[in-house]
Amino acid sequence: MVSPVFRSSLRSLVRRGSVVACLAAAFASPAWAQPAGRGPASSINLTFSHSAESDADLPGRPAAGKLSVDAWSVSGKTTRMLRPGVFVSAGGTWERFEVDATSALPVPKKLQSAALNLAGAMALDGDWMVSLTVSPGFYAAGSSPGMDGFNAPGLLLGTRKISPTFSVAVGLRFDAFSDNSILPIAGFRWQPAPEWTVSLGAPRTEVVYKVREGVELFGGGSMEGGGFAIDDPQLRSSGTISLRDTYVDYREIRAGGGVRWALAKTVSLEIEGGWVVDRRFDYYERSLEVKTDGASFWHVGLSTRF
Repeated sequence: MVSPVFRSSLRSLVRRGSVVACLAAAFASPAWAQPAGRGPASSINLTFSHSAESDADLPGRPAAGKLSVDAWSVSGKTTRMLRPGVFVSAGGTWERFEVDATSALPVPKKLQSAALNLAGAMALDGDWMVSLTVSPGFYAAGSSPGMDGFNAPGLLLGTRKISPTFSVAVGLRFDAFSDNSILPIAGFRWQPAPEWTVSLGAPRTEVVYKVREGVELFGGGSMEGGGFAIDDPQLRSSGTISLRDTYVDYREIRAGGGVRWALAKTVSLEIEGGWVVDRRFDYYERSLEVKTDGASFWHVGLSTRF
């Protein structure tokens, strides 16, 4: 059972106007991937996750129905060093959430996005790097993305290496479809020992233990979801509240752990399981939220680099 204090702390972190950014993502940017030479360093990632069924609440109507969520994503990118200290990367991501919900619940059946991922990074000196990531594409709630779903969320980040084992990052996240369209972020990454790594922030906070070469155990919290434009003629409104021509901010906060295993030199597998601490569909322009009780989840990911 997840502690009510832990649940409350995670919820308040998301609701506030500032959030801690996960350096696991920051250090995966071109600035820190640093491919050898001037050739490309490329990767392809496939993921699937299932969040189990649980009761969903509407304002004034607890346990108004039940819902579960399946999520798929496919992403790929290639990174190049233009010159020492300057990196660029280009790629794309397709992501889809399928919602299995009681018909009375005003939630979309599908949330999906298809976007480019464009990034650049530059070393300012031996300690500081600045990076910018922009993901123009379509983010829509419905069966097909319309022009109303076009968005270009991104991340501007400055990262400083305090020591060989400790780094911090600060910056801004921007997303026109989110309740908080501009969000200050900060976080850190710490390696207290060769086999231990600690990354604090969101969308992922975790502690990693390297069992041996190619095998890591990890545990912590993560956040899934995003902002989507409503384009779903089958979406039910809630009472007198219309849900057409608006946005939904879907988020899922998870606590769990798992293993990362290098199956081969360039192929790795990630398996994770745990508990969904908070799951909600927030129609922030309509002051309506669909929230669910806690539920179990599992996740599997496969990645290859070449």
